[in-house]
Amino acid sequence: MAHAAGVRLPFEKLPAAVRAWVEHSLGSTVVSAVTQHGGFSPGVAARLVSASGRQAFLKAVGTPLNPKTPELFRLEITAVQAIGPLPMTPRLYDVYDDGDWVGLLFEDVEGRLPAHPWEQSDATRVLHALDELADALDPSPWPDAPVAAIRSHDFLSRWENVLEDGLAVPDWMDGRVEEFAELSRSAMRVLAEGKALAHWDLRADNIILAGDRVVFIDWAHPALAPRWADTVILHADMRGSVDLPALPDDEAITGFIVAIAGGQWWGAAQPAPPGLPTIREWQREQALVHLNWVRERMQRF
Repeated sequence: MAHAAGVRLPFEKLPAAVRAWVEHSLGSTVVSAVTQHGGFSPGVAARLVSASGRQAFLKAVGTPLNPKTPELFRLEITAVQAIGPLPMTPRLYDVYDDGDWVGLLFEDVEGRLPAHPWEQSDATRVLHALDELADALDPSPWPDAPVAAIRSHDFLSRWENVLEDGLAVPDWMDGRVEEFAELSRSAMRVLAEGKALAHWDLRADNIILAGDRVVFIDWAHPALAPRWADTVILHADMRGSVDLPALPDDEAITGFIVAIAGGQWWGAAQPAPPGLPTIREWQREQALVHLNWVRERMQRF
């Protein structure tokens, strides 16, 4: 399954003030900047090497590239600072924010992304690390983090929009869209009670396998949710390629899957936002993954 990708900006194209901050933080001039591809965010994503040999990973974006992404980077800054040093998260060296451009300078984690489609050994290893991360983040070290059920309310309520817009749905769903809308509403009530800090955007391209570490990166969507929320999200990325442990027969979990499917199904029918030309194709693929999963769960339980 293809992932959507943002349009990357080379390090050299950053505003001079941002580049000056990077070099001041590193203590010397940047002599190598290798752009990393994949992920949704537009802007710079580059592995840097300075003249002194120091290495770092830079994420930077400004409102000219996408007006909403700088605020997501600000959320990531707060989340990573609140989480503190954990082997499962990258170390944050420094941050930049001039009100327009926002930058994060991380340790350069040497490793690889999990294979996608997933391989069994990678999936087993990552799910074990996710259990350890959930233990560390439940309850949340950032009690005032955005509440998942609030910050994602519109996205997770999109079956209402599907009904209003008269969008076609898979044949097996004919006459059931209102049922799915009600399942989504029920799940939202459970989500609102969650007290764990969720990554809320787990996919293979937000994970690095580094030696004996599993590092969960890109914390731009942190949210308070039940501790099972990230597991559900990651299972969706793994489905169809590996054997997965069964999730509990919990109506809230089924409803959460339904709600994600609705958000992706409606979103896939919308125009692509600036800097994210492939997101709608990815959303349709994701909607179908979740809908097939829902169908299986409804037949099984």
